Amino acid sequence: MTTLLAAAVPLIVIAFVVLLVAALVQQRGQPVELSTSALFRTYLYLASLAGVVAFAIGLVALLNAGLASAGGGQLVYGGPPDESRPLAFASQLERRRGEDALRGLTFGTFGVLFWLVHWLARDRLSPGDQGALRRAYLFVGTAGFGVATLVFLPNGVYQALSNWLIVPASSFRQGLGDSLIPGIVALAIWLLFFRLAAGGARGNDRRRAFRGGPSGPPPEPNMVGASIGPGPSSRSAGAEAATGREEG
Repeated sequence: MTTLLAAAVPLIVIAFVVLLVAALVQQRGQPVELSTSALFRTYLYLASLAGVVAFAIGLVALLNAGLASAGGGQLVYGGPPDESRPLAFASQLERRRGEDALRGLTFGTFGVLFWLVHWLARDRLSPGDQGALRRAYLFVGTAGFGVATLVFLPNGVYQALSNWLIVPASSFRQGLGDSLIPGIVALAIWLLFFRLAAGGARGNDRRRAFRGGPSGPPPEPNMVGASIGPGPSSRSAGAEAATGREEG
């Protein structure tokens, strides 16, 4: 859990920088100074991402506590086998399970509420926003949780396979709660961000194509120029006048 918290801090810092740059890009053609509205929207997206991170931390803790209750504390937190386990170690595993349950409820509830409040504020301030800030928000979420998936999930799968295939049953075993559970949670959130980012990219491409209109050959130049000399009606009128004079 400490590793997960340490990984969340750089993600928030990077998100702040990317969202601030996106806010500057969104104000193209305007003064460089950010307006109050742009700064507030940047804060809303940053706080929304922080809520997602807090929810992920809480979900990891809840899954650890649930798996420890179902499969034993050694499966999640690691430790020696049951026959060589001191009584104090068993009470320590039980304490860690209770701490994870409480941490999961706290972080999970706070993260959901924090994200929901800022999402509602974003939707009220700019409903249907598809601008640079939203694209930067989806990009940071996709990249951040994608990197977290690559960091935690392969190591967690390796530890699980190592405990099952290599490490003897009488030896100390690494727990699955340090890498495998965070990797699974990061994978799930990454898939959600990836789907939203891909859908937004397709929508932007369709909107650009619609604004550009269908491409076709340029119109042919009009070869009919201005008429030179009197037109047919003028010539006929002149002929009638000449005929009248001759008859007179």
